[in-house]
Amino acid sequence: MSINAFVDNGYAPGREFCEKFLSSSEFTVETLQLISSGTSRLKKNEVAGHIANALEKGKLTPEDILLPYVKQSKTWLSLKLGSSTITQNLNSAKLLLTEFGKDGWYGPIEEASQPKKKWYIRIYRIVDNVRRGTGTASKLDERYIRWSVIAEVGKDYVALSWDGFTYSSTTDEHIEQRTQFPFWNHIHRFFDELAIHCQAHWTHPNLHNLVLHDMWDKYLNKSINGVLYKWKHLKIRAEASGLAINAQSSGIQEIDVRGLQALSQQLAYSVLNILGLSGDPEKMNNAEDAILLTLIKEWGTKSYEFELDRELMANEVETDRLKKVKLKHLFKAYCYFGLKPNSTTQDSLQHLKCYSGYYGGSTSVLEFLLKELGF
Repeated sequence: MSINAFVDNGYAPGREFCEKFLSSSEFTVETLQLISSGTSRLKKNEVAGHIANALEKGKLTPEDILLPYVKQSKTWLSLKLGSSTITQNLNSAKLLLTEFGKDGWYGPIEEASQPKKKWYIRIYRIVDNVRRGTGTASKLDERYIRWSVIAEVGKDYVALSWDGFTYSSTTDEHIEQRTQFPFWNHIHRFFDELAIHCQAHWTHPNLHNLVLHDMWDKYLNKSINGVLYKWKHLKIRAEASGLAINAQSSGIQEIDVRGLQALSQQLAYSVLNILGLSGDPEKMNNAEDAILLTLIKEWGTKSYEFELDRELMANEVETDRLKKVKLKHLFKAYCYFGLKPNSTTQDSLQHLKCYSGYYGGSTSVLEFLLKELGF
């Protein structure tokens, strides 16, 4: 089964390890091609071999590989604000290209054009169990997952980003069913470790207030300078007064957004029908809006997913192809507000699940959030 992380099956340090690492899910094909130009027609493992060879011969430096690596977008993101007073030199990151390394922090990795921004890598080793062979001849074997968490440290913030994966543990020689690795049990500690290294004081922004109040009031179907913004509710998990709500909008077409809005519409109709007001469109719309607002903003929302787009401005529509695309995709994320700090679930950590493709993953989400926070 494929694991969305680097799995070490006992590779020899040096060239073999480097090539397997570059070939793993830790690198996208696009990143490898960025590192080694002129390889667009090669398969991923071929590009990886080309880069490993160039590194071995000194034609590429470790920094040529590490900087594109740490700048890749990830699935998960957690942000803190504040400043650090020093740049700490930790374990050498170039070691990670040729050997597994030990648990701990590596870096910094720097870019000449952005002297106020630095990247660090937190390595964490996880035992993964597999059964090799079949029948009575089969045996349990251990291999190691190297989970990498990337820290981007700016002048006024730190952002940790990572990918999730599933793994197996064993009980009495039996392999347990694969489960999601509980990253939320580790990210708090990683923040604290790096804060000590960098003599920093970082705190989470109020993501709940930022998303459900500031951004909501600013963008929800609003027109700014003549440009229309479109906000789509996708998922919500909320809990208040002993009642839990888990709703999802299954259709995301502009004229067919079901789920939350359909629930709000039905509740509004039921109430107004009893009151004899169901034939009043204005009251119906007002009731729907009030119920939707209550469900999302005022019912103990633990997590919420939405996407935000805007219509293209006239000067952005330059080609016939673009004319078919009416929207610019700005933001899409599943926001976990961290409102249950003592929980053993994801609700203990303030973080976001980001989406690649049109929405650019963690890199684009971080850029958008920092802009909204005034950085």
